[in-house]
Amino acid sequence: MDDRQAILNSAIAKAVGGRVVADGSIKLRIRCIAYPESTKHYADAVVVSATALTLYVDGAVDSNVGASGVLAFATYTTLGTLVDAINISGTWEAEIVAGLRSDTVSGSELLARSTSTFRMYEEISLYADSSDNGVYKVSYLLEPGQAFEYVRTKVAPSYKTHRVGLQRLKGLINTNAGEAIYMTAYELKPDKASALKTSGTWEGTDNIEKDTGATDDVMVHAGYGNSILIDLYSTGTGWIDSGAYLEVQGKRE
Repeated sequence: MDDRQAILNSAIAKAVGGRVVADGSIKLRIRCIAYPESTKHYADAVVVSATALTLYVDGAVDSNVGASGVLAFATYTTLGTLVDAINISGTWEAEIVAGLRSDTVSGSELLARSTSTFRMYEEISLYADSSDNGVYKVSYLLEPGQAFEYVRTKVAPSYKTHRVGLQRLKGLINTNAGEAIYMTAYELKPDKASALKTSGTWEGTDNIEKDTGATDDVMVHAGYGNSILIDLYSTGTGWIDSGAYLEVQGKRE
C-alpha cells in the first residue's frame, strides 16, 4: 500500500457496521453459480441443525457437492472443511463471515434453514445458533472488501487496498446469573485460518448495556486486507437469547 493510495482511502472513508441480535450472526455466505445470473434456474439450501447442509439446483440435490448434494456435519465438522467442500464443487461458492475456519459445525452451531429457493448468484446467509453449547455469543465482522472477493481469485480483489477500523461498540447480555460479559475484537487475515491478534477486550456487567462511547476516532485499525471480528459473550453458561444484542460502528478506508 503506497502513501498516495492510503491518503485517498482516508479521504473517501465510509461508515460501516451493524446491529446483531441473538441468532443473527452470519457464519457463512453461500451462492449458487451453476448457471448465469440471468437464467430462470434456481437453487436452495437446507440446513438440518446438527445434521447436514443439503444444496439443490432446480429442485434436485446437486451431486457436485458432498455426498450426492449432502454435506454431513459428522464429516465436515468445521467451517473450514465445509467451505472447502462447497468451493471445489464448481457450482457453488462459500466463504466464512463472522467466524474462523476452526469453528465447529458438527453440533447445533448452525441454525436450521428450511426450504426457500433463490436465484443464481444470490447471496444467502447461514446463521449461528447463539445459545448452542460451545457458542454462547453474538458476533459481527467488519470487512475491507466485498462478498466473495477472496473466493473468486480471478477477480482483482478490492480488499487488499482497503482497511477497516473499529470506532464504537455497544452490547448487552442477560445471563440471569450475574456473570461478566465481554466484547472482544480480533484481527483476521483474509483466509480466517486463525485470529492474527486480539485487538481489544471490553468488560461489561450482566444485563446492563456496555457502551465504549461515541467518538470520531478509530479505536482499532486492522492491517490492509484484514478484517475485524467482534464477539459479545459471557464467561459462563447462563446465556439467555432474549434481549441480547451487539452494535458495531466502524470505518472502511
